Amino acid sequence: MEKSYILEDSENWSSNELAILFTDAIFQEPEFTKFVETELNKAQVKVQSLWNLLGILRHVIRDHIGWTQPDIQPKFVERLSKLAAFEKQVVHSYEAYQPDRKINPDAVYWPNPLRSPARSVYDTLPIVKNLGIITKDTPVGSAGSCFAFEIAYNLQKRGFKYVVTEKWHDPENGVSGDVADLKDPDNKYARFSANWGILFNTPSFKQLAEKAFGVKKLPKLIVKRNLESGQTSYADPFRENVFFHSVEAFEANYEKHIAATRKALLESKVFVITLGLNEMWQYSLDGSVISRNPSSKTLMPLLKHRVLSVEENISNIQSFIDITRAHNPDLKLLISVSPIPFLATAIANDSHVITANGHSKAVLRVAAEELCRRNRDVFYFPSYEMVTTCIKNAWETDERHVTRAAVDRVMQLFDAMFVRT
Repeated sequence: MEKSYILEDSENWSSNELAILFTDAIFQEPEFTKFVETELNKAQVKVQSLWNLLGILRHVIRDHIGWTQPDIQPKFVERLSKLAAFEKQVVHSYEAYQPDRKINPDAVYWPNPLRSPARSVYDTLPIVKNLGIITKDTPVGSAGSCFAFEIAYNLQKRGFKYVVTEKWHDPENGVSGDVADLKDPDNKYARFSANWGILFNTPSFKQLAEKAFGVKKLPKLIVKRNLESGQTSYADPFRENVFFHSVEAFEANYEKHIAATRKALLESKVFVITLGLNEMWQYSLDGSVISRNPSSKTLMPLLKHRVLSVEENISNIQSFIDITRAHNPDLKLLISVSPIPFLATAIANDSHVITANGHSKAVLRVAAEELCRRNRDVFYFPSYEMVTTCIKNAWETDERHVTRAAVDRVMQLFDAMFVRT
C-alpha cells in the first residue's frame, strides 16, 4: 500500500520523511533522493524545516557530488537550477496573499467595507502600478467602439496630444458623421484618430492595418440611404457611421482616407483599442468584415454571420500588431474591452442577448489578457471592470451607454496606470 504523509500546518517538521518527500518533489530523481536519504542517515541529521532542507540539499549537491568531475557536471548544474527554481516557487507561494509584499497592497483582497481596514469597491481603482508611458506630449491614437470615442473625447478635452489625421465630420467635402448620439454638438473633438468609423469586432482592426499598409484592398461597396428628410446619402459598409453626400464624395475621399489611416498609425506612439463584439458579419465574396450588424437589406444577403473563438480574436489583433509594428516598431498598445453591451445578437435562437453579451465580453477579455502575455509593450486597460464593478450608477437612461461622469472616473484609472507622474 502507498505510504501516507502527514503534512502539518507549520514550517517546522517532526520527521525526516518530509525531507525525502520534498527532495523527490524537487528533483524527481529516485536515485538522487535515495542518496540524500543515505547522507542524512549517515550524518544523523535531523531536518527541522523546509528552509533547513534547502540548505542541506545545496550542501549535498556542491560538496558531496563534487565540483570538478567532468562526467557529472551537467547533472550538477541541472540540480542546482532545479533547486533555485523551487526556492523561487516557495517564496512566491508564501507571499501570494501577503499584501505587504505587493506593489499595491490593496490589489490582493476584494474590497470589503465590513472588514478592517474598511474599503469599498466603489472607491477602488483596479491598478497594480503606474507604467508611466504617457505624458501630455505623447502622441496617442485610438480606435474602437463608441466607448473608445469617450476615451478620445476625454483625452482631447484635457489637452493630451491626441493624434488626428482626418476630420470625422467634413460636410464641405461631402463627408458626414452620425451626430445624433454625441454629447459634442459643436463637433469640436475627433471621434477617432482618422475617420475609419466605429470598430466593434477584432477582424475590423486587422482590416484597418491591412488597408493602411496595402496588405489588402477592401471592396468598393456603396450603400444608398434614403433619409426621412427626402435627401439621399451614401455609406461605406466598412466604415461604420461614415456617410457621404454623393458617390463622387466617396470616390474623392477613398485614397485620402487610406493615407490618413496610415499616417495616424505611424504618428501614434501609444494606441488605444477598445474591443466591443465577438460576433461578425463577413462579405461572402472575399471575407472582408463589416464592423457590426448590417443595416442594409440589400447588403445582408451578401454577408454571413459568425461568432469568433478566443484564438481567432487573438489572431486578428496579433495581425494588427504585427502589420503596424512592421512600420512603427516602437508602438505601444493599450487594449480595453468596451463595457457597453450588445445592441442585438444574431444568435437569439440559441442565446438571449444578455447571455450572448456575457459570452462576448468573456471571450474578448481572455483574448486581451493573452495578447498582453504574448507581446512586449501591450497592456490591458481595465475600463470594462471599472464600469461594471467599481462605479455606482454608471449608465445613461438607456442602460447601455456610459455617463460622462463614469468616463471621467475611468480616465482617473487611465492616468493612474499610464500617465507619468
